[in-house]
Amino acid sequence: MDIAELEREIEELRETLRETEEVCRAIKQGEVDAVVVGPHEEAKRVLLMSGAYARYRQIVEDMAQGAVTVTPGGEILFANHSFAAMVGEGLIDVFRTPFARWLAPADHDTLQALLGGHAGARDVEVMLVRKDRSASPARLSLVTASDDFATLLVSPRNADLEEARATLEAIRSGALDGLVIGDNRVVLLDSAQALYRTVVEHMRQGAVTVDAAGAVTYVNERFTSMVGMPHGHLVGAPLEDLIGESDRATYRLLAAGKDSAQGELRLRRQHGNQPVMQVTMTRLDGQRLFLFTDITQRKRHEASDERVRKFLGMLAHEFRNILGPIGNAAEILKRTQKLDAEGKKAVELIERQNARLLGLVEDLRRINPPE
Repeated sequence: MDIAELEREIEELRETLRETEEVCRAIKQGEVDAVVVGPHEEAKRVLLMSGAYARYRQIVEDMAQGAVTVTPGGEILFANHSFAAMVGEGLIDVFRTPFARWLAPADHDTLQALLGGHAGARDVEVMLVRKDRSASPARLSLVTASDDFATLLVSPRNADLEEARATLEAIRSGALDGLVIGDNRVVLLDSAQALYRTVVEHMRQGAVTVDAAGAVTYVNERFTSMVGMPHGHLVGAPLEDLIGESDRATYRLLAAGKDSAQGELRLRRQHGNQPVMQVTMTRLDGQRLFLFTDITQRKRHEASDERVRKFLGMLAHEFRNILGPIGNAAEILKRTQKLDAEGKKAVELIERQNARLLGLVEDLRRINPPE
């Protein structure tokens, strides 16, 4: 190896060392929120630093408005300190309670209507009931909504209304969450680091968002397992390419829905079979959210049930054809033969049991009519 080549390798090593030292410095000083990890391209994933979640959680805890996450049935999964203070209860005692418990009875139906809507729905005015049963006016805003949870923003009506409106506008402007903190700055949280990312990643449904052109902008881990493809191969690709060719017209109708739409589609997996999906589309701030629920097993059970139904209907028809002549033969015996007492008793028994069987067969035919 000559001197020039050796000096070139030494310079490359120095440059690598400088880059490594810079990365270490940035991580130590909290300038890095996430890094890409993985041994090869298909296994790469984004790893969030714990400090990133900590900062966003601190924002939620310090905000003036109350933040509450509830189940579809209205049970509180998360609440910040501001909400606990609004209702005069300890934070630990708020968890797992019905949200309706903290509202006046007249507002319970209003809450259900709000939870049944979509993110960005019109705000509602309610009376918030404290632990000591005193009440104060408040405004409820639905921030995020899915089949598994909903997030509400609770603003005291005597608070600065412009601050509340700014908060909602920031949340609806394209990021999943946006919050107004103490110094009245609107802080937008990037969708990849949103407070409820963990919930979305672990939900049983596949979640996909697409832009106006139909390109995938986000997928959760559940959806990657549904199609058998890594995250890096999905983001940026047209969602339509992942739909079975025979169902693409249905997909386009769903995507063209004004607010929300629902239908059944087959997904194209990387390795062959095409699972049947119940798909719900919801428009969210210029993008479309698709939720995929695998109903392949249910469809198989339905097909199996249909085959059994047809078989039972055919069987009932055949049984009726057999029992008819038996009943006719018993009637002929009774009319034409001189029967003793035992013989008459035997014929009557045949008639009774034949009538019972005919009744059961007719019931079977009504439930399972033959095609």
